[in-house]
Amino acid sequence: MQLLKADELPGFYAPAAVMQVTDVSRFLDRANAYCLSVIGGIPPVLPWDIDQHNLKSIVAQCFEIMAEGETAQTDPVNGNITEAAPTAAGKKTDPLLVVDKMLLPYKLAYDDSMTPNDQADGWMFLGG
Repeated sequence: MQLLKADELPGFYAPAAVMQVTDVSRFLDRANAYCLSVIGGIPPVLPWDIDQHNLKSIVAQCFEIMAEGETAQTDPVNGNITEAAPTAAGKKTDPLLVVDKMLLPYKLAYDDSMTPNDQADGWMFLGG
């Protein structure tokens, strides 16, 4: 299952339209898998994101972070992994933490949808 499909990606991240198909596939698969793992599964549709535009934007941002991180560190000529630039003061060590925070409402909604509601009719059964 994908939260964001390849044909939808350029609408959320325009540079993907000119990327190699194999790169789009690789990074989009990683972004979808990452977001699904943070959420825990397929989240229910939230009232404020019925068309899931927001969720797809988050996956696209994850795609961008993953694609930039990979291309910024790999030398395109010899394939050696190099430091793209000196580490800036105050630079976040994990840019995906922002994605994690944005996915939190979806994770909470997913967790709520997976919790059985024993008190639907006001009755609670105790095992014994």
